[in-house]
Amino acid sequence: MPTMKIHPGFGILAARFDGDLRKRLRAAVLDPQILLAGKAALAAALAWTIALAIPGTPAEYPYYAPLGALLAIYPTVAGTLKLGLQTVVGLTVGILLAYVAVWAGDPDWMTIAFVVGAGVLLGGVLKKTAGGGSGIASAGLFVLVIGNENLGYSLGYLVQTLVGVGVGLAVSALILPPLHLNDAVGQMSGLRRTAARELQEMGEALEEDWAGDDPRWAERRDALTASVRNARSALQYATESRKGNVRRRFHPRDMRRDYRHVEVLEIVASHTLNIMNMLQDGLHGTAVEHPLPAAVRPPLQEAFTATGNVLDLWTVDEHSTDMVREAERALKVLEKAAYESSSETVPFGSAAAIGMNLHRILQAVKPELGGDGEP
Repeated sequence: MPTMKIHPGFGILAARFDGDLRKRLRAAVLDPQILLAGKAALAAALAWTIALAIPGTPAEYPYYAPLGALLAIYPTVAGTLKLGLQTVVGLTVGILLAYVAVWAGDPDWMTIAFVVGAGVLLGGVLKKTAGGGSGIASAGLFVLVIGNENLGYSLGYLVQTLVGVGVGLAVSALILPPLHLNDAVGQMSGLRRTAARELQEMGEALEEDWAGDDPRWAERRDALTASVRNARSALQYATESRKGNVRRRFHPRDMRRDYRHVEVLEIVASHTLNIMNMLQDGLHGTAVEHPLPAAVRPPLQEAFTATGNVLDLWTVDEHSTDMVREAERALKVLEKAAYESSSETVPFGSAAAIGMNLHRILQAVKPELGGDGEP
């Protein structure tokens, strides 16, 4: 019987396809939203199973267990613990409100109004309860309208919710608790590259002589401001994801160093924004600002490029100190040109102020050179 010959390229293609498929499957499984949905579904199913096995009156109200798990589940372990405690506190306060209302008689418009009003009011005071005033009021209404004077209902509601919260916390802590370190590093790297690109493009603004109302000024400012905000938020979220996370032992990271890098980058971004504003006014001048002299424009453009290159290679290239020396040389040339272009009528110009901001950027970056990771 003749055997079928397989083209040698088919095996290579199949191996490559398998590798790409594994990467896509891994990315899909570890997608934050998909992972959270899977953990929420698992926590709800486990909570329901455990709730049915609880003896006594609480077993009559198993549906509150998956509800408790759902209310507590959160992408991070610390967030799940926080939400779980808030849920339990809100539920307890709501049950107490309902029993206060029960003393006034059967449920009617007055007792319902009392529970809802008091729940919302207490939610404003106890701001850290899950759902705020609506969560407290909802719990109180359930007990008042459904349970009324039935102590078993209140007990079952509370016990099963505690079960759900406990299951949610266990699932969150033990099933692939995420560490959002990669996102934080990516956002910090993005901020560094954005600041570097903005400085380099200021040289383009000089060369192309952007108008004062050119929309690219606002676009650059918005992009840099958003990048600063995203980097800080991502780092704070990564810090939260490490709390109570067993995986942090296998992924050690110096978060203090990361915060220091973000603080330096925020300083860089602040000076870069100042430079944008001054260059926007200085290119063509304003009612109170003289335009940049022609003599300072070439050294200013060179200083932009050199400083941008330092940021672009900060902690990435081992020769970044050479880039710093080149930037410092460019700033000295700019300083000399700015001084020579000054006069009695224009003792201080935009070029000198921009040069000072570029100098501040270099001074902020220099202590961090030679790090062992990309910010």
